Amino acid sequence: MSLALLQRYRNALRPIHRLAPDILLLIFDGIAEDEDGPLHPSYGSAPWVYLAHVCHRWREVALTCAALWTRISTKYPDAALACLERSGDAPLSLIVSASATSHAATQVINAALPHIARLRHIYLPSVWMEDPDLREPLEGILRDPAPALEALHVYKVGMDSDCFPLPVMFKGETPRLTSLRLAYAYPELGSLTYTNLKELYLRGKKRKPITMEVSRLLEILAACPALEEFRTYKATFTSSSDTDSLPPLRLDKLCLLDIARCSASVVADLFRRLVIPDCAMRFHVSLERAADFTFRFGLPDSLEQTGQLPGIKRLHIEYTSANDVVVVHGVTRTSPFQITAAIPQDSDMGDMPTVAGPLLLSIVRTLDLSVLEEFTISETYYHRGHLGFTQKRWIEVFERMPLLKKLHIRIDSINDAGFSRAILAALATPGEVTGRLLCPNLEVLTMKNDKTWSSLQCYLLGQLRRQHGHPIKRVSMRLPCYENFEDIAETVLPGLRQVIDTVDLDPPPVLKTQFPELCW
Repeated sequence: MSLALLQRYRNALRPIHRLAPDILLLIFDGIAEDEDGPLHPSYGSAPWVYLAHVCHRWREVALTCAALWTRISTKYPDAALACLERSGDAPLSLIVSASATSHAATQVINAALPHIARLRHIYLPSVWMEDPDLREPLEGILRDPAPALEALHVYKVGMDSDCFPLPVMFKGETPRLTSLRLAYAYPELGSLTYTNLKELYLRGKKRKPITMEVSRLLEILAACPALEEFRTYKATFTSSSDTDSLPPLRLDKLCLLDIARCSASVVADLFRRLVIPDCAMRFHVSLERAADFTFRFGLPDSLEQTGQLPGIKRLHIEYTSANDVVVVHGVTRTSPFQITAAIPQDSDMGDMPTVAGPLLLSIVRTLDLSVLEEFTISETYYHRGHLGFTQKRWIEVFERMPLLKKLHIRIDSINDAGFSRAILAALATPGEVTGRLLCPNLEVLTMKNDKTWSSLQCYLLGQLRRQHGHPIKRVSMRLPCYENFEDIAETVLPGLRQVIDTVDLDPPPVLKTQFPELCW
């Protein structure tokens, strides 16, 4: 005993023991958070408990800190019982493990029943609805109101059945619920309280996606006035006859709308019904073609009437023809957006090089580009030329971009087919009526790898625009024929400086819209 006291005294003299207990608790809590995420196999096993074995003081701090003993899993009944004993009145997180034995799950859930009022997070496997060994013990937890519940996550586990609607849980009384993540499940009105919900994530199955009518989805969103993020993945929404009669739904706090793998017309229908002033948007849709050979890519035709995506400042249209995909992304005055439209498999629409030109017109006719300042057109990984990128078509494109200042062209191909020759010809064509050149504010022109223009054509363009009082101030190009040159003086480009202020071989990287990825 005396030796233990002496050792404790010696430990107390070390610098680490000068830390206040509150600081030590913050360190312990940070270690506990790092070591076991909610879906990590060790969650609820208290793997950080080795901290209590270091010395008497650390043990005393660890055992008396209620916040460290709040992670409960049915997979580790002994650790769960210890947590319930030492957590005091701290909020609890409960994960029902699909790999736990029926006996262990029943033991932990029965022990947690008296503490339902302080359950803050609950994680359920998607198989709990069809597994009686899990559902029966859970009925006690799900039967009573959960006044402190903030997050309910149904995480994915391999299952053969269809996606299911949530049953009424906690008597529908979850007033503090802010996060709802559902894999292979979808919400129903009355199942929970959605008044304070901020995050709603829905994930379906690849072969059996979530299927829901747009009108029904709008009813659920209307019950979430505080919603900030809405994401879906592998969910199919269908149009309904009563959608047109529904009033516009205003969600002033929604800041991220992310919808993946839906038909373009249905996403457009949903988008038309929403009033979301400052919202970042990302759609992944199946491209559709109308009878007049225009295309639907996820936005309604009457976009200007809805007031959505106002004042686009930066736009990037990226073709990936090897995958029959076009990505439209950019930034408005307030928020970014990204739309990925793919030609459906077994479609009679043709491939991306065939429809690329008409699709470009459908995009620029739909979007509000009246204040656009920066535009990028790019293509990646294709093996043959695109159709429809004529001078006349580019003239119509640039007529819709009167304030354009920067134009970037990016090509990554194995042949000589690109955009540049027709683009430069359009920018050098005076209007038939006004005699004026398009895009009078254009100052910067950059290009990488497109073999279809020449320094002579660029020189003539610069000369013509300077004569019209709209000089290009910078041209930055990296052609295959210049890839081995570092000094522009060694190329034929210095002559461009007679009509363009700055000419270099270093096209800047084009920034793409970034969206935070979701870990399901």
